[in-house]
Formats: sequence, C-alpha cells, structure tokens
Amino acid sequence: MSQIHETVGERSIYFITVNYHCSDLIDKLIAITPAHGVAGYKFIVVNNSPDDTTIEGVANRHGAILLQATHNLGFGSGCNLGLDYVHQRDPQALAWLINPDAHLLPEAISYVRSCFRADDTISILGTRISDVEGALWFSQGSFNPWLGSLKHRFDDVEVAPRPITTHPTRWLSGCSMVFNLAAFEHCPKFDPQFFLDYEDADICLRYERLGHRLRVTQAVLVEHQVSAITQRVPGAKFRHATFSKLYLLHRHATPLALGLNLLYFALRPVTFLAKDPARARGRWAGLLDYLRWVGRRLRGDRSPRHPRTRFTIAS
Repeated sequence: MSQIHETVGERSIYFITVNYHCSDLIDKLIAITPAHGVAGYKFIVVNNSPDDTTIEGVANRHGAILLQATHNLGFGSGCNLGLDYVHQRDPQALAWLINPDAHLLPEAISYVRSCFRADDTISILGTRISDVEGALWFSQGSFNPWLGSLKHRFDDVEVAPRPITTHPTRWLSGCSMVFNLAAFEHCPKFDPQFFLDYEDADICLRYERLGHRLRVTQAVLVEHQVSAITQRVPGAKFRHATFSKLYLLHRHATPLALGLNLLYFALRPVTFLAKDPARARGRWAGLLDYLRWVGRRLRGDRSPRHPRTRFTIAS
C-alpha cells in the first residue's frame, strides 16, 4: 500500500496520474512502485472516464486517493484537479505527474529527492525517459520561437546515473514532471484550453518566463510505453495535437513560426492522405479548430472549448 509521512525530514511526494479507460495500466503503475523500497509517497488518481468503474477497485486495493471528474477534462485539466488537491493539503509537497503508461525505474524516487535536497530552488523537475525498448525518448526540451520547433530528444547527452545531477531545459514532458509546490506563490495550473498534447511545453514556458527554474535529471528514471492510450483513436489524437501545437505557437512563438506551421498543416497531410487518411483528416480538423478559435477570440469569446471527438464526447 502507498504510504506517506513516513520518511523523517523528507517532504511528501504525491504521484498524480490521470485515468482514461486505462485502469489496468494504473494498477501496474501503482503496484510496482513499492518494490523500490521507499516511503513517504501517495498516489492520486484523477478519473477522467467516470463510467470506468474498475478504477474504484484499483484505488481501493492500493490505498490511492480517487478524484472523480464529471467527464473527460483532458490531460492538463485533469492534472489541475490533482494539483489543487495536493496544494490545499500540503503546499510544501512534491507533486509528481506520471503517465499511466509509464513506470518508475529503481532509485527514481530517491534520485528525485536527492535533486531537491541539493537544489531546492528548482520549481519544476523533469526526468529523462526511455521507451520500452530502452531507447532514450525524452532527454531535454528545446524550443525555437522563430521556427516553432520543439525537440525532446538529443542523443549525445550524458545519462549516467552518477553523479546525481540535473540539467537546464526549456520544457519537460508531462509523462514525468515534478512540481516543487513550495516554489510557487499559488498552485501551478495547466491552461484548460489545451485538451491533449503541448500543455506540458506551455506550462513550462509560462513559468520560466515568470522566473521559475526548470531542470531535468541526468539519469533516465522512467520507462514509457509511448502513446499506449491516445493511439487508440489516431484521428482524434492528431486533431487535438494539431490545435494544441498552433495554440502553443500563438502564445509563445513569433508570427513567422505560426505562419509556417499553418502552411505546413494545410499542405503536409496531402502527402500521406492515401496511406494514412485518419492522420490527414485529424491534422486538417485541428487546423480548422484553431481558425475557429481565432474567430471566437476576435468576437471576444475567451472561454476554453474543445471539439467533439471520441475523446471529448465519451467519458
């Protein structure tokens, strides 16, 4: 069973994971964590699929806290429920977002604790991540505001587990992201306009602009089964991802970068329409969603809205 407040002198860690019809993955994620022989942590499961009643049994079996959403809020807004819950009860805690299709590697928790002991001015700490084949999937995040490019992997980086250290980064993967709540005047929040993808880059760029420090661990601490959940509905995945990329650039990049990406998403899908029609239609739908969002904004409507897709209409 997950435990908390059992490590003297250490701040509590609250793992926050979001369920969307993946209770089997969450069951494995929580079950494997005690094998690392650490204490002082608790799991919070945000249920973005209210009709998935099996998650209640998973939470009860592992002693996890279950937060029920009224519908699928999207990744960022689901995490916001968990962050709010932790911040209200323990504003000095470490809130660790972890994907259901990921799991911690041995020493991950002790490594992260060591990073914060060595440098408590870190506001958001990410971990390097491998895929299930052991290949490096996320090393550091870069962002070019002139071209609108975001990179998440650099193969020539040092990933040795020792010495325990961190490196600067522009953004971090929401698959494994630790918020040092003590470094924030108010509870950190994801932008609810993002439903899926790029919300992690946005929150990092926003808080970096406010002077918060972002770092990533040198060691690979998490293994990720990439897109195990979202790939179930590829058309919806690409639709949300396309809108999110354009919205991110609208907020953080130059008009040149936004224009180049608008042109790219308008023309590039033509090249794979025959072989991958779901992806092509998803890209074009996301482009139209962004143009509709711009229209609503020009009319003074600033409320967050999400298109009707297999993800948003199903709980």
